[in-house]
Amino acid sequence: MGTTSELLVQTLFGLGGVLTFLFLFIVTNKAMRELRERRVAALRRELEPKILAYVNGQGERLGPQLGASGRLERAVAEEILLDHARFLKGTARDRITAACEELGFVQNRLSQLRHARWWKRAEAAEKLGAMKSAKAAPELIALMHDEVADVRMRAARALGQLDTRTSIKPLIEALQDPSRWSALRVADILSGMGTEAADELVESFHTLPIKARAAALDCLGRARSLRAPGLLIKLLADPDRDIRARAAHSLGLIGDPNFTPDLLKALADPEWPVRAMAAKALGKLARPQAVEALTQALKDKEWWVRINAAEGLRSMGEAGLDALVGALESEDRYARHAAVATLEGAGVLDQYVEKLASPDATEREKSLAFIRKIVASERTDSLVSSAARHAQEKVREQLSRALNPGEVKA
Repeated sequence: MGTTSELLVQTLFGLGGVLTFLFLFIVTNKAMRELRERRVAALRRELEPKILAYVNGQGERLGPQLGASGRLERAVAEEILLDHARFLKGTARDRITAACEELGFVQNRLSQLRHARWWKRAEAAEKLGAMKSAKAAPELIALMHDEVADVRMRAARALGQLDTRTSIKPLIEALQDPSRWSALRVADILSGMGTEAADELVESFHTLPIKARAAALDCLGRARSLRAPGLLIKLLADPDRDIRARAAHSLGLIGDPNFTPDLLKALADPEWPVRAMAAKALGKLARPQAVEALTQALKDKEWWVRINAAEGLRSMGEAGLDALVGALESEDRYARHAAVATLEGAGVLDQYVEKLASPDATEREKSLAFIRKIVASERTDSLVSSAARHAQEKVREQLSRALNPGEVKA
C-alpha cells in the first residue's frame, strides 16, 4: 500500500514538473518573440529613413549609409527594400535592385534556391522576382524543372518580373506544362511582359503542342503585339475549332477595325464556339458593317452565339440598339428573346417604362408601342415585376393594360 502511494506521489510530482516546464517554456518563448518584434520595429524605424534616402537618389551605395552588419539588421533591411519594391518604378526601383545585389541579398536567395525544403525554394524564387536582378535568371530558369509544381510556378512568376529576354523562352516552354491551369498562369505572366514576349510567341507558335497554343493565343491578344494579327488571321482557318475560336477572340482584344471582314467570315463558321467568339470580337470592333451580320446571328440555334451577338450590338451604340429593338418583331423566337434580355440589361426597357408617365402623349404612345413588342416576344418577367411594384400608379396601370389586353376589353 505504501509503495503504491509513493508511486502515485512521484507520478504527480513528475507531471507537475512537466507542466511547470511547459508553462515556463511558453512564457519564455512568448517573451522572446515579443522582444524580437520590438527590436525589429526599432530597427525598422532606424533603417527605413536611410533606405528611403538612398532609393530617392542620395549616395551611390547603400551599404556605407546603412551600417547594418548583424543578421537581424540585414533581415530588416531586406524586408524594407522588398516592401518598397512592390510599388516603386523607374530609377528608384533600379536602385533597390542595385542595393539587393550590393548587400548580398540576391546571392543569399540564390543559395536558398537549392534548399532541401520546397517552401524555402519557393520563398527564395518569390523574393528574387521582387529584387528584379538579371543575375537570378539562370538559376530561376533551372528551377523551372523543380519537382514541385508550386516552386515551378513561383520561378515562372519571378522570371516574368525580371524583364530580361532570356526569361521569355523558358516561360514559353513552360506553356507545355500538362496542367491546364499552370499553362494559363504562365500565359498571364507572358502577356504582362509586353510585346517582346508576344513576338517570341509568334515565332515559336507552331512548335507548341495544341493545348499550349490555346493559352498562347490568349497571351497574344492581351499583349496586342503588332506581329500577332498576321498569325491570328491565318489561324481563323485552322482545322482545330478551339484554335479558330481563340484566334477570333484575340483579334477582338487587339481591336483593329481592319479585322472586321475576316471576323465576319468567322461568324459563318460551322462550329458554334468560333461563331460565338467572332460575334464577341465584332462587338469590340464596333464597325457599322457588322450590324446586319450580328442581327442575323441573333437567330443562331446556339445560346452563346446569340448572347454574344446581342451584347455586340449593344456595344455599338445607337445603331446596335436600334437593331435590337427591330429584332423584337423578328419571326425567330430565339432572336426576340436574345434582344429582350440584352435590352433589359442595357436599361433600355426601364427607360421606356418610365416614359409611360410622361406628360407628352407622343412619348407615352411610343413607349407603349415598345412595351407591346416586349409582350409579344413572350418575355415579360421584368414588366410583370414593374406592374406590381413601380412607384407611380399611372405606370402600373399602363403596364397592366399592356400585359392583359383581353381583360381591359372585357
